[in-house]
Amino acid sequence: MRFHGTIASILILPILISLTGCSGAPINSALNMAGTWTVTTVSTQGHKGFSGTAALSQSGQGLGVDGATTLAATIGQISVSQTGTALTGTIANSLKKVGYNFIGTLSSGNITITGSTPCYSPSTTQTTSITGAITSNTMQGTYTISGGSSCGYSSDAGTFVATKQ
Repeated sequence: MRFHGTIASILILPILISLTGCSGAPINSALNMAGTWTVTTVSTQGHKGFSGTAALSQSGQGLGVDGATTLAATIGQISVSQTGTALTGTIANSLKKVGYNFIGTLSSGNITITGSTPCYSPSTTQTTSITGAITSNTMQGTYTISGGSSCGYSSDAGTFVATKQ
């Protein structure tokens, strides 16, 4: 796998696997996201795409309801708090020991997430943005990774599809 495929797996896979499964259901309907998910990315910047799976476990109420949820897979753990349509949380990636803080919204089957983490150089930040449409078993949309060479890789953007098996 080329380096950019690895970047997609490190940056996109934990977020997408953890946030798929949201159906845009009413706020009072918690979603069970536990299961095995497949995520495929396609770069629009000419980088190699990525396809992978992860078994996801869930504790807490689940997205779609106010409260706290922890989502975990081999690739990392995501802690999410939801108040109304607003999402806040952290991502701890177990592959590269990278931590992200993120904010987002989940409303009427649409989700947006923006996460950031410091790069190797303390004065620079890597950001990842995801926008997608969600049903109970799938999510699809676009992603953007920015940070440049000071973060050890070039930026990327593309599309993704996540499906619960």
